[in-house]
Amino acid sequence: MIGHTLNTPLDVWRTVSEPDGAGGRTVTRSWVGTVQARISQPRAGEQVEADQAGARHDAWIYLLPRADVRRGDELRPSGAADGSRPYWRVMSTVRPSVPVYLRAAAEHIEQEA
Repeated sequence: MIGHTLNTPLDVWRTVSEPDGAGGRTVTRSWVGTVQARISQPRAGEQVEADQAGARHDAWIYLLPRADVRRGDELRPSGAADGSRPYWRVMSTVRPSVPVYLRAAAEHIEQEA
């Protein structure tokens, strides 16, 4: 189990789309919860492969296997809901055949203007 290595609390934010009552939709971000994580840099070869595919891969984020984290979620340092600090956007998630962890490929997003 990797629980003892998860030393970074991250808040999970997810896009929510709801009808606006006038035929359109309102899109907002909602806080899902806080997860414990370990943030690791990808190997150089993995970064090169991502660059060649026109994608970014700035970090592997390891979580407990039952963490509610999905593609498109934003993982923000705990307490940074206003977007004033850099955060990570989840590009994809992978669970190994034996559910020991959830691994998210993420891109690092700087402070939004």
